[in-house]
Amino acid sequence: LTFKSIYNIIMKKSVKIRKIIFEILYEIYKRNNNFEEGYKNKTKSTSLNYQETSMIYNIVLNSMRYNLFIIEILKKYLKKKTSNKVKILLVSAITQILYLDFKDYAVTNDTVEVAKIKKLNPGLINSLLKNLIKNKNSINKREIEKQSIPIWFSKALGKLKININSFFENICQEPSLHIVFKNKKYFKNFKEDHFKTTDISAFIKTRKQIPNIANFHEGHWWVQDFASMLPIYLCPELKFKNILDMCSAPGGKAFQLISLTNTVNLNDISLKRIKILKDNLNRLNFKCKITNYNALNILENIKFDVVILDSPCSGVGTIRRNPEILFKKNSPNFNLLIKNQEKLINKASKLLKKNGVLIYMVCSFLYEETKDIKIKFLKNNKNFSQYYFNLKNHNKLKHFIDKDGDFFCIPNNYNGYMIDGFYSVKFIRHD
Repeated sequence: LTFKSIYNIIMKKSVKIRKIIFEILYEIYKRNNNFEEGYKNKTKSTSLNYQETSMIYNIVLNSMRYNLFIIEILKKYLKKKTSNKVKILLVSAITQILYLDFKDYAVTNDTVEVAKIKKLNPGLINSLLKNLIKNKNSINKREIEKQSIPIWFSKALGKLKININSFFENICQEPSLHIVFKNKKYFKNFKEDHFKTTDISAFIKTRKQIPNIANFHEGHWWVQDFASMLPIYLCPELKFKNILDMCSAPGGKAFQLISLTNTVNLNDISLKRIKILKDNLNRLNFKCKITNYNALNILENIKFDVVILDSPCSGVGTIRRNPEILFKKNSPNFNLLIKNQEKLINKASKLLKKNGVLIYMVCSFLYEETKDIKIKFLKNNKNFSQYYFNLKNHNKLKHFIDKDGDFFCIPNNYNGYMIDGFYSVKFIRHD
């Protein structure tokens, strides 16, 4: 056995876990990885039980959610310039002490041990954490200065004219679990404690692992955020149509469309995502044709009644689920994303019959990916006009439709439950 392997055997388990947490966070920051990639890279050669996995998920995700608040705290406690590695290790420790209520001494001792292993100034980390713990009751845990927010995101928030502190406090909350049913009958017979959102959907009140929720294995429902299910829900005309879903995996909108007795053709560029889509279809007992094209290369010889384009985007609407968006060193590549969104929506327009309907969606609330795409599309495609969502019998949902008739919401609180940010606009072809 090497010295390293002997050391790993005798290293305290909680130190090992906090070392993994630090490594995941640093990999996300430096390499622009998402959380799942970082997690797999750093845990593939380890054997972790459910409790340990849950601890890693909890600390990593919340460290990224609370990162901007902690930056403000560190300004007061970190007097000398230090490396990003030290800051990330401190962010993880402060998250546990101030926001997750872990035992102060356990976090401090383990973090100092990780600092020793990684040669990250353990003396500084030890004294800073002890000083912070001594003053923890007087620390403002909910303060953000505008200059601490990444410039690209600060500009986006400025256009929305919202309270920055309340926005960030809101997105630090854990996502709520929302499910959509195949039909009203399945929903009516559902026995779990829930909060009804529509006649076919609800938030689950008691936190559970998804496969343990009633009727999961029977395939009565699927998981889908409330905001992202509403655009299709507000299109009652989508029945008995021939529909193409251009970027369909993992399938939420597709399942809605299939449930409405449409013929739905599914496509996705990613084989990995298609596997998830197929698993979901099998559980729900749905059958569909699936293709694996780059959506820009879909043949134009077949025309559809409806084309759904849930376009690749920055994903900022899902920031509560994917807090790495603001934690990464680099911003999303907006030039590439927007160019691709413009190409995809123009491609979608060529796949429609006369009087066909095009629905554009993104899990974003940035104007460049939402309103600007719509304006450019209508300017360059005079044979299309906007086709408005139907709010008949849905008065409670009218605040999701803005003054332009678009579906538009930011990550928000809905009756005490957390929903994602989402945008959608609908067009009709005239020639």
